[in-house]
Amino acid sequence: MDMILHHYDQSPYSEKIRLIFGLKNRSWKSVIVPMVLPKPLLMPLTGGYRRTPVLQIGADVYCDTLQITAELDRRFPEPRVTEASCHGFSSILSTWAERVLMWPTARYVTGANRDALPASFFADRAAMRGHSAPTADEIDAGLCHQRHHLCLMLDWIENLLADGRGFLITDRPVLGDLAVYQRLWWLGALGGKAADVLDPYPHIKAWMGRIAAAGHGQRTEITPETALEVARSAEPQPLPSGECDPSIEIGAEVEVVTEDFGTDPVRGSVIRATAEQISIRRSDPAVGAVHVHFPRLGYEVKSV
Repeated sequence: MDMILHHYDQSPYSEKIRLIFGLKNRSWKSVIVPMVLPKPLLMPLTGGYRRTPVLQIGADVYCDTLQITAELDRRFPEPRVTEASCHGFSSILSTWAERVLMWPTARYVTGANRDALPASFFADRAAMRGHSAPTADEIDAGLCHQRHHLCLMLDWIENLLADGRGFLITDRPVLGDLAVYQRLWWLGALGGKAADVLDPYPHIKAWMGRIAAAGHGQRTEITPETALEVARSAEPQPLPSGECDPSIEIGAEVEVVTEDFGTDPVRGSVIRATAEQISIRRSDPAVGAVHVHFPRLGYEVKSV
């Protein structure tokens, strides 16, 4: 069954998944979604989840790159991105990159390239965090602060690579590498005005080149309408077996909500819950019944 990635080309989190397709040499279908709300041709699949990217396989929908990565490793285990031998450190590094390193990179890139972005982008991202949109003067005033914090953390990464290692953790790219990479890759995105911050870091730039060499696999564009038809024509696949979390009742009606920003709840009935993942069943007139899968890390499960 085809893998359909709902993404946009400038999305750093999507770049992480595109590189996993490349590492695994997979073919996949591409659906371009808007950078900001509304996303009317994505919502029937996700039930309200608005972040990018989303992976669709038939009538199964995978939200968050942590869940997407786990599913790709389950289906295509060679080479594994969530390598068991270094899973602890790799997960710690990944969480740091996408919760701490994320903010100075996001603010510096969007601020430095604000002329390349519509005003709706800043309003949309501010609304995700429950804030009002910043003014142009406020964005410009924060650039020096964000660059300073970013450079402090770039020094740490450069130091890790200074001993000549090819990648951050093992002799090939794993989850931690890709999580750090996607944040630094974004420095060259949009108008590219933030890219010069990497110039003093030769080890980082060489490491990024080695990761980029994986490519994106074989990509084919399709329309959002085609993706909806795929879901409508399919049935959700049987769930993998495994130990379940007894604290969450199968069949219970719940809302799954992100813990930080973009807290649009997704409502459905629980079909499986483990320590690391939760899957719910929901229905939409546009696609019929779908299973929507989330990681537990970073998400709250609320009883309805």
